[in-house]
Amino acid sequence: QRDDASKHVERAEQKMERLMTTRSDVLEKCTMDEIELPRRKKKKRDDDGDEQMEDVEEEEGDVMEVDEDEGHSQSVKQTRKEIKKDKFDFSRLSRDHRKEMGDKEQQRIRGEVDEQIKKITDTLATMAPNMKAHEQLKEIETRYDDVQAEMLDAKKKSQDLARDFEEVKQKRCDAFNKCFEHVKDCIDTVYKELTSDPTKIEQSVGGSAYLTLNNQEEPYLDGIKYDTIPPGKRFMDMTHLSGGEKTVAALALLFSINSYFPAPFIVLDEVDAALDARNVAKVTRYIRARRKEQQCVIISLKERFYEKADGLVGICRDAVGAQSKVFTLDLTQYEENTA
Repeated sequence: QRDDASKHVERAEQKMERLMTTRSDVLEKCTMDEIELPRRKKKKRDDDGDEQMEDVEEEEGDVMEVDEDEGHSQSVKQTRKEIKKDKFDFSRLSRDHRKEMGDKEQQRIRGEVDEQIKKITDTLATMAPNMKAHEQLKEIETRYDDVQAEMLDAKKKSQDLARDFEEVKQKRCDAFNKCFEHVKDCIDTVYKELTSDPTKIEQSVGGSAYLTLNNQEEPYLDGIKYDTIPPGKRFMDMTHLSGGEKTVAALALLFSINSYFPAPFIVLDEVDAALDARNVAKVTRYIRARRKEQQCVIISLKERFYEKADGLVGICRDAVGAQSKVFTLDLTQYEENTA
């Protein structure tokens, strides 16, 4: 009977060794394929009394010692030691997989798992994964950080430029409004002086002139409306005025703008072309009244205009020399005949 028990134990040991060999092969394959197997955890209390989980690793002293007198060999003790050293958590398996099964059942399950692995492998193969994706991702992240920094820098510069632009825009608007308000205030007075005639009661006061902005917020982006009412006439659009009335209106605007920032001198080229004798007298009277403040160089063909000048410059063709000839005459040495 003792011999039968020994044989039974020997067969059991051989079977256990085969299982351990199979188990070692599985563990080795999992290690090669970088498959992490779930291990059982045991509770451990820390210094604060809180429970923590840690992997189970049995020490040699915890391995069940078996007396050799009971017929167990040293290999059995080593096998049990290895089994207890690596304790795995099988709770994730289904109930059918956790129960003991025969070789055929194991082969069937192994075949199903292999089939699933094959399908996943084929799927990965068709997907053609980029093995350098991680390196490319790092490169793209670096480029993204650089572009992000450039964008923030450009955004800051844009904000600075926008602020500078608004400051220049405000200065421009203030400068324009300052000039416009000055011209607007004095143009009516200038126009009245150019159109008034003391010899006629109906024209003794003169006409009226108005300036209005088409765009109040940014006036320099739009036009300016200029309207005049000649003495003794009703209001009408500038396009309906006569040539002489348009000339007087233009001179009023010119003199008003020049009064804001006076120029050293003004050159007027035949501005009297559309003026009649009465309007010529009005314009010359206005210019002579301000000859000490503003010097005017006037090109004219009308005697009534240049006879009021302080000096004359005449240009003619020299037939002998085939060139232009210049004559000058100072009229200030001749007293004006007031008789």
